[in-house]
Amino acid sequence: MKRRYHALVFTGIVTVAAWSSLRTPGPLPILSFRIGQPFEEVVKASTYPVLKRSNIPTNAYLQSGETFVTEPAVILRFNDPQHGFTLPPTKFAMLGYMDNEVETAATSPMLEKLQFEDAVAILENLQNQFKAGGWKPWEPDGSAWFDLSLEGKRHLYERMFRPGFSQEATLLVPGKYGMTFRLWCADGCMNRQPPYLFLIDIGVGRDIESRLTTVGSNVE
Repeated sequence: MKRRYHALVFTGIVTVAAWSSLRTPGPLPILSFRIGQPFEEVVKASTYPVLKRSNIPTNAYLQSGETFVTEPAVILRFNDPQHGFTLPPTKFAMLGYMDNEVETAATSPMLEKLQFEDAVAILENLQNQFKAGGWKPWEPDGSAWFDLSLEGKRHLYERMFRPGFSQEATLLVPGKYGMTFRLWCADGCMNRQPPYLFLIDIGVGRDIESRLTTVGSNVE
């Protein structure tokens, strides 16, 4: 089943094809948010110019809207005090709002497509943060943590050249948040034409998997 935050990532991330590695001088702006946080609190918590870069939800039907990041380099901070994390600088991100609250977030937390080892180094840093924050793989769909042992990396690299050209995990904070955590081959793997370059996708929303599992159990 396609989840809203899952679909948001895979429709939005295609825009990263033209990314560059330009960086802005001085401290990088921070877009600070969590799922369920009101738009006004995102504005106050962030040094990123949220008001200027948003379709403001309070002005729209159903109080829906978006905040966009479309230039380098911005740090996304998921500001939940227990389950939070800080992502590497990016030049693509989108927050979606419903009822004036953050409903979804999508980003590739990178400034450019990278070679496998460099992308996996970022993947490992993120996975360590998610583990420390109490996120768990959703086992009913076969999700598991990325195996980043030497043998695991070898298998992961091989996976990038098979149909799908990606590997992903669904992570949950049960009853609160859901996440799609994905590594994919952005260049070269499909046609076996190096250089092979990779991106990481992250999409965050509410935990609907646990609810669906509970509903399914009750139906049975």
